This record gives sequence, structure tokens and C-alpha cells, in this order.
Amino acid sequence: MASVHRRPKSKFWHAAWRTAEGVLCLRSTKQTDRSAALACALEFERADKLAGAGSLTEEQARKILADILERAGGGETLRCPSVEEHLTEWLASKEETATAGTLARYQKSIREFIAHLGPIAKKPLSALTPRHVQSFVTGRMRQGLSPSTVRIDAKAVGIALNRARRLGLITTNPAEAVDLPAADSVERGTFTKAEIMMLVAAAQGEWQTLILTAYYTGQRLGDCVAMRWADVDLAAGTWTVKQRKTGRTITVPLHHALLARLEALAGTDEPQEHVMPAMAGKGPGGRHGLSESFKSIMRKAGVDCQRTEAKGVRSLSKRSFHALRHSFTSSLANAGVPEEIRMKLTGHKSVAMHRGYSHHEVETLRVALAKLPAIQP
Repeated sequence: MASVHRRPKSKFWHAAWRTAEGVLCLRSTKQTDRSAALACALEFERADKLAGAGSLTEEQARKILADILERAGGGETLRCPSVEEHLTEWLASKEETATAGTLARYQKSIREFIAHLGPIAKKPLSALTPRHVQSFVTGRMRQGLSPSTVRIDAKAVGIALNRARRLGLITTNPAEAVDLPAADSVERGTFTKAEIMMLVAAAQGEWQTLILTAYYTGQRLGDCVAMRWADVDLAAGTWTVKQRKTGRTITVPLHHALLARLEALAGTDEPQEHVMPAMAGKGPGGRHGLSESFKSIMRKAGVDCQRTEAKGVRSLSKRSFHALRHSFTSSLANAGVPEEIRMKLTGHKSVAMHRGYSHHEVETLRVALAKLPAIQP
């Protein structure tokens, strides 16, 4: 049976016990109280016997360690949440920091992951392996989802598990060992000036304001509908916007056509009132969301969304509301506006990201090419 003793010049009690093979084991309990030290020694012996018999499971090991902490006192406990508990807790922590759109994506991804795990979701977080996460990714691809959607799902799971690693709940992040599918490589389209005019003509009320705002400022849908009068300086002709995606605050000048539109709408004495109040509370997704409403305007205007086949069950539209942002940067590029100025206007942080938005039209390139001297053989 395990016993305890204290060595000279040591304030801690040491545990002593023999293994099934008769080998004497000595281990410090790090306890100054003899009763607490003896409790630890008994648990050391119990774990050793189970391990020697080949029957020590992870769950038993954690239970033994929890018993040691409890008997030793000091208020410490062994925290061992299940996979589902940790993921649910992580989602709750994101409610205060993530945007509504990002939170909705996280919730959907985590919900799908928990459903895929089945009984595994009720097991301790440490029971999760790369094989479980890889199976989730593979299963989502077999469902016919696009690679981009699957990558978003895997990213959400990886972020949640990385938090568990930082908290010391797991030693490694199993999502880091997963092979992800290659992202979709569909080049986004742009609208011509004539098509922009057709879209504005087909729209009504706040939708006209929204289309003009997106085209003349290059800002994203969520930022445009969130515009408040307090952020618009009609005298200076500027709009100060805090971009939801990047968290950056930029001030963009207002094109005279957009400025005229806003001046015609001005008149409220409430600075916090939205410029487009009927649209401010609507989200982009869903059958009745802003993105689908814009597609209806495109159909009404006779503007092709340029659908193209991609991996997965869905085809992709090269042109959607976000194409207005592409059109903004491309129009500036074709007009010879320097790249660094375009980046300041759009709020892009990297050159690589920005260049994906600048589409030099064929005719503009043709004019540039024509400046080369003709060489006759």
C-alpha cells in the first residue's frame, strides 16, 4: 500500500508505492499536509496498477487526476469539457466580437460539425482527432458543396479548436493536420457604365441610393446600408465609414452625382438616422435578403449575372452586388488612377487583394497596345 514520508530539508511529502513487478516508485506530491499527500499517493498507486494491467483509459486517467486535485485542496479542478460544450462556449464568446454575418456563418459551420460528429461530440475535447475533422471536410465535399464553403466550415472549426489549445484544454489543434480542397477560381465580373445606368433605372427609392453609393464609393453592401447621416459631411463632400470586415475607418470623397443624391434626401434632424432606414435592418443572405433582391433588379434591368459552373452543387454568378465594388476599382484603373490611390479609396490592405478587384477592360488594353510601334518583316 502506498505510503508517504518527508525528506530532510524538504517541506513536501513524498509518495512511495510498488508496481505490480515489485519496483519501488518515489514521487513528490508537492503537498505540505500529510493527509493530502497520502490521498495523492493512493491515486498515484491506483493509476500505476491500471496502467500496468493495460486498462487505463483516458477517461479514467482524467478522473484520477481530478480526484487528486480535489483531495489535495486549493480550489483547483481539472477542466475537461466535451467537444460540443467547448464549441458552444466558443460561439457564445463570439456574440460580442463578431459581426452578425460572421457569427451566422460560424454558427452554421459549428452546427454542421457537431451533427457530423454524432456521439463523438459528447466525448471529452481531447478525444477529437484530425481524422474526425478530415471526415467532416470530406463529407461536406461529397454533399456537393463548393470548396469555398467547405473551407469556411473548416476555418470556423479550426479557430474554435485553436482557442482550446491556447486555454490548455488540448495540446495540439487537430484541424491543422487536415487537407482542405482548393478554393474556387472564378473570376468576378464588372458592370459597364451603361449597365449601371440600367440598374439604377430598374431600381426604386432606397435601392437607387444603395446602387449609386456602392458604385461611387466602392464599399461593401453591409457598410453601404449602415451609412448614417452623422457619418456624412455634405459640406465637405465626404463619408467616413468604419468597414465591418476589416475594422478600418476610412474617409471617402463623394462623387458629385452621389453627393447630389444625398443632398436631395437630407433633412433629418437625427444624426444617427440611417440614410437608407428601410434597408438598414436587412441582412444580405436568405431568400428575401438584399443580395437576392439585387439579383431581381438585375433581371428586371436585363443585366446578365453571368452564371458559371463551379465545383459543388451550385453554380456561381460572376456578377452580383459585390461586382459594384469591382466595377468601382476597375473604372478607376482604366481611367489611369494610381494603384495606391485606389487602395486608399477601397480600404484594401494588400496589393494582391486589390489587384483581384481591378479588371482592365479589353478596349483599354487594346488602346495601350496600339501605342507600340508597328514592326514590318
